[in-house]
Amino acid sequence: MNYRKWICLGALIPAIAMVFVDQSVLPVALPTIQDQLGATHSQLWWCINSYLLVAAVLMLAGGKLGDVIGYRRTFMWGVFVFALASALCGLSFHVNFLIGARALQGIGAALMIPASSPLIMSLFSHKDRGKAIGINVSVSSLFLVVAPLIGGYFTESLSWRWIFWINLPLAAIGLILIPILIPVSPQKKQVFDFPGFAFFTVGASCFVTLIMQGGEWGWTSALSISFFVLGFVGAWLLVRREKKSKHPFIDLSLFKHPIYKAVNISVFATQFVLMISIYRAVFFQDTMDWSPLKSGLVFCVTSLPVLFISPIGGWIADKSGAKIPVVLGFICLIASFFSAALFVEDALWILLLVFLAFGVGVPLILTPSYSSAMASVPETKAGTAFGVLSTVRSLSSTLGVAIITAFAKQVQWHDFEKKIEGNPVTKVLESSLVENLSIGVQGSLESIPSEQRSFVIEYIKESQIRGFFVLHVVLGFALIVALGFVFVLYHRKASHHPPEAPAEGWD
Repeated sequence: MNYRKWICLGALIPAIAMVFVDQSVLPVALPTIQDQLGATHSQLWWCINSYLLVAAVLMLAGGKLGDVIGYRRTFMWGVFVFALASALCGLSFHVNFLIGARALQGIGAALMIPASSPLIMSLFSHKDRGKAIGINVSVSSLFLVVAPLIGGYFTESLSWRWIFWINLPLAAIGLILIPILIPVSPQKKQVFDFPGFAFFTVGASCFVTLIMQGGEWGWTSALSISFFVLGFVGAWLLVRREKKSKHPFIDLSLFKHPIYKAVNISVFATQFVLMISIYRAVFFQDTMDWSPLKSGLVFCVTSLPVLFISPIGGWIADKSGAKIPVVLGFICLIASFFSAALFVEDALWILLLVFLAFGVGVPLILTPSYSSAMASVPETKAGTAFGVLSTVRSLSSTLGVAIITAFAKQVQWHDFEKKIEGNPVTKVLESSLVENLSIGVQGSLESIPSEQRSFVIEYIKESQIRGFFVLHVVLGFALIVALGFVFVLYHRKASHHPPEAPAEGWD
């Protein structure tokens, strides 16, 4: 047995683990960061979404850069940038500095993630690739699961800054071992579609920023309208460009395959609602008075199904097709959302069951979806198909954070304003003060007279619970609609077989 290739895999895993840790370590620390850096609600969510947005718009570009300069070099640059950004995140003295450092982390992730899979594939023969990828996914999933607990412990016992600084030793291991153990990757000639990349970046960035900031700017303000127009023009030019380009930035022809299209919808919907976990981590600390450690422990426990449900979902898909595990996954998610809306104020053990159903549903959908997507397109387009699917998933993440937080904020604001206006004691509060309370400006609560403060505190909590309830009900129905679309597209394949697409996958 050639142990060298497995040692090489071990050299890659610590660096890859940084990205997975960062996905779930930060949410439990957000309320503490908000208190210490004086962040508004909008700034707090930009701490998450600056990373997701940059990673989404640069993901495909990072993959194409790997083709040009070699995957090993791209991966190492990604590790270096990610580590530098992590150090800066931990040193942040102002929330805007943290937002910028998080965006820099997104650049590092966009370089690392597309390069990691080709590097692993280059190390192993066909007979060992499945095992190697499985080990990588399992170890990465383990980091993803334990990260909330690590984040809660560091935030409560040491400092939230350590959730970023733990990346530094992982990066150091990678930067030392990779040049020694991983062979230099070959370079390829690659035509890069700069106009397509620019249109995609403008469209995605404008729409996400509009959704994040529209409530504060005013949805009909000149700034909001400008961002909407720019986003629409960018999206229109992207579609127009990619249909005609010989070397498109996003190969839209892939979506002619009904199964691939259906899988992208299921992945998009699942990744979108997966962002609710970030909202929940903040909600249960701000509204239900959970400590960071308790929040981290709960989300660690309820993420455990990822470790064993992913292979089970893959096994079911191999035996019976992807349709069964995907349907079961959607049922688990829908049940979890409606149950969370009903039992948000109930005992902890009930919430654990609700969140465990969520943890079961996500891997039941994602694991078979990826395998079906890759089986539904020609082998010559497998790399491009994986890159587009990864971009769709990343874009779904950033849109999920933007829309979920904007929607919840609007529901909370209207409910809070209605309660304030309905009470003669609080009705006399200045509108500017009420608005500051709604966007989380620090010190606003302390400036309210004591006879009104108790009502305001009660109304804030009630409006947050109302926002949680409405958000989960709406997402539950949205998942039902998404599931319907998936199967409408799936059933089209019975009468519309694309000439290049294999028939297997969702049978």
